[in-house]
Amino acid sequence: MHLLDADVPKPIQLHPRPDQALAGYVREQTRGVPLNAGNRNYKDRYAKFEVAVALTPLRVLSGERSREELRAIADGVDLPWLRALLTFRHEMPVHALLRMEPSETARALRETRAAMAGVAETDGPAADAAAVFRRLEPLFPGDRGILIAICMNLLKLDPGQAMVTPAGCLHSYLSGQALVVMGLSDNALKAGLTTDYVDVAELQQVLDNGQPGPAPLEVERIDECQEHIPLWSEDLDLRRTVIHGGTASIPLERFTVVLAALGEAMVSVGDVSTYLEQGASMLYLGDPTTADVEGSAQLFSASRE
Repeated sequence: MHLLDADVPKPIQLHPRPDQALAGYVREQTRGVPLNAGNRNYKDRYAKFEVAVALTPLRVLSGERSREELRAIADGVDLPWLRALLTFRHEMPVHALLRMEPSETARALRETRAAMAGVAETDGPAADAAAVFRRLEPLFPGDRGILIAICMNLLKLDPGQAMVTPAGCLHSYLSGQALVVMGLSDNALKAGLTTDYVDVAELQQVLDNGQPGPAPLEVERIDECQEHIPLWSEDLDLRRTVIHGGTASIPLERFTVVLAALGEAMVSVGDVSTYLEQGASMLYLGDPTTADVEGSAQLFSASRE
């Protein structure tokens, strides 16, 4: 669990599914690829799920748009490269983009720069594509990840809203701040917006059967201060507690992390009190109990039973 600030957008990447992670880890171990090697894709044998809760207006790129939406972008903005990729119906555009030669990427980016200059719409797929290009092009000039990003879903979350990024789904945080909870794995295959190693062949294989789509999460109101946010396992619990100069109680399981995402608070368990400034966290290990919190803060508590 950590705070994420997408002041500079994060690399486009995906976390492999459980079967892919295990197979990839065993394959690279057999080949003798060092764990710290720059071309190592699988650092462990585990999949990785990811849940984000928006702290500020959050923009997330996740999964690939439908062909209908991509066609609307290609025709509405006049992107020859995208229109051409859509004529090959046996694969989605992201596969072809990964195989593009540098000269082809440069030409497509020039076409896109010229086309986006004339986009005046404020809503719809074409407007989203223009917003994505204008955000990324000054930061990652020449990066094919910009073209991949144009083909991805753009999700817009208001503060307090949550979403899950399933394993096997390309994603990147475009702007905003979020609380992110992830599974314990270091497996991440980069696809763009990065100078790190990009294993095109492995990405093609992992994406062979398409991508799962991103999904919003239903936030459940517990009381006037607390909300429950579902995670990927029933033995995991994530809660958001908001207090404005008052007090509240947070249940603690045998293993609980409490993080102050915004503001500051005093957290007390029995006779022991811990001050959490913004960005700080604490770990509780012990019998299930309740913590009393006081202050003005937005706290997140993640527990494992």
